[in-house]
Parts: sequence; C-alpha cells; structure tokens
Amino acid sequence: MKLKRRNWSERNFTALNEMLRGVRRGEIAVFDWDNTCIFNDIGEALLRRLTFGLEYRLDAATMAAMVPDVIQGVGHVLVRGQPFPLKKMKDAVFSAYKHLKKTTAGAGRGVDGNYRVFTSGLLALNRALEETPGIGCGFAYPWVNRLLQGLPLSEFDRLAAAVIKKELLVPIARHGLVDPLRRWRYDWTGGIRLYQEMRDLAACWQARGGRVVVSTASNRQLVEKMIAMTGFPCRQVVGMELKVADDRFEGAMAPGLRPNLGQGKVANLRSRLGREPAFVAGDSTNDVEMLTAFRSTRLRLVIDRRAGGGIASLVRRAESGEKGFLAQPIDRRLGVFRP
Repeated sequence: MKLKRRNWSERNFTALNEMLRGVRRGEIAVFDWDNTCIFNDIGEALLRRLTFGLEYRLDAATMAAMVPDVIQGVGHVLVRGQPFPLKKMKDAVFSAYKHLKKTTAGAGRGVDGNYRVFTSGLLALNRALEETPGIGCGFAYPWVNRLLQGLPLSEFDRLAAAVIKKELLVPIARHGLVDPLRRWRYDWTGGIRLYQEMRDLAACWQARGGRVVVSTASNRQLVEKMIAMTGFPCRQVVGMELKVADDRFEGAMAPGLRPNLGQGKVANLRSRLGREPAFVAGDSTNDVEMLTAFRSTRLRLVIDRRAGGGIASLVRRAESGEKGFLAQPIDRRLGVFRP
C-alpha cells in the first residue's frame, strides 16, 4: 500500500514515503485528533449540541459549583481580549440555566432571553477559560468533559453519532452568537471534515505492520465513535475519560490518567504504550510536548493552521527544512490540505 499524493506538499510527500519504507513491525505512530486528523473540533461540536439542545443532566447549582469564582488565583476571564469578572459571568450564565430548567422543555427557546444568555454564555465561557492566562486549557478541557456527568452511555452514543453525522455533512461556514446585553460573543466554524491524507497515512503505517494510536483532549468514547464512523485506521485511543458507574458518566475524571493535554499526553502515552512513538502528528500548543519529548521519534508532522504559541516554533523549524520536522498547511475555508 502506497501513500496517495492528494494534497500533500512535495517535501512532506517525499519525507513521509521515505519514513513509511522504514517502518518496523510494532512501531507506533501517534496522531492527535481534532484539527490534526480532522478539520475542526468534534469535542466542541458536541458541546454546542448539548448546549443548544439543553441536553445536560446537571442542575444549575452543580454546573455553577464546577467553576470556582477564582481559578488558580485568577478571578477574571478574557472576553474579546478584555478582562471580565468570572463570578459575574458565571452568575449570569447559570442563573439563566436555572430559569430554563424550570420551564417546559423547549418552550420559547428561540425568543427566551435566558436561552440566549445561557447558550452564548456557556460557549463563550468555555472559550474564555481556554484563552485566559493562568487558567487555560488545563482547567477548561477537563471541565468540558465533566459536563457530561449524569448522561447515560447509550444516550451519549446516540448524541455523538448524531453530531458526527451532521458535522460531516453541513457546509463549512462561520457562525456567531451574541449575548442579549452584548457582554460576550461566541464565534465558531461549523462543519467537520476528515483529512483523507491522514487516513491514508495511518492506513499505510498499519499496512507495514505498525501500530496507530490517537491521543486526544476530547472525550475518548466520542473520538472512538468518530473513528468507527469514518473508518480511520486506529488500534487505540487515549483521551479524556470520566468515571463510569451504572452505565452513566460520573463527575470525576477516571483514575490512572492525567488530563490528556500538554505534559499529560506524554505521561499517558508512556504509561499506556510501553514504547515510544516513532512518528507523532499534532497541531496545537497542547501537542508540543508530545511532538518533542520522545527520543525515539524520527519524524514529527505539524498541521499548520497558523496557531500561535509553542506550536508556531515547530512550524518554523519545519519550514526551515530541519530534519525530522514537517509542516502541512491547510485551507481553512474548505477544510482541506493546501498543497
């Protein structure tokens, strides 16, 4: 099985084929998932579905308690680049949610001001937590996963399948949602696409006797569902995991794994794989440690979506021609690789 040319850049196509010729049986290739194997983020798409459909199994008090007024010494979040009191934002968002939980399901959602406050607010809060120095993804990613608590696994599977199916079909387009009082705004790109080049690469690796592992900051079961639905070649997924009891998600992270981002990805791969990966692919600052920590890694591929932070330095190393580093640009309007 040979790697198809598709939209790989010339340098990447040559280097990847050279790497594939040298794959030894049992060698591991690790792929990040969101924005690496797929265009866009399936975890955030599920968050939108749960939020717009009011399909959480949590009450307002439980939701509010999951976000302290001060997180790691930081009492504000960055909203549109400006500091906004965290307590003020969460009070408004979860007060609106409390009102919605008291009303008849679905009644007047489109015109209810509380519905707009909650939907725009929860999604904007998630983005703000990620982007606020001192809080960041280390808090936001586990928090988003803990919002699944109380959800039966069968219901989660149904919702996951519906979200994946929809996002693979809808046009790629920008959307926005504004709080009625214009305190915050949530913008997003709808539509998800599997990068066919990455599926080819994983298939070629497996065909040569290698082992493909996906390491993701999204919920493990969600990514496993998408892998099954898209036919992505993969033997194992390491991701965010919640405890499960009585076939429902609990509110705590599963023991034995660190939150699967940054150094946590490295620690989890070391504990789960038994050997270091020979190839690693990622796209964000949360993948930098995974891309650089393993001495056995011969080749690192960065999907270049012009993200800032530490991942930008790896893109520069690839663009300078440094051996062992590749960067693949994408077309963000179409959700495909750009040759």
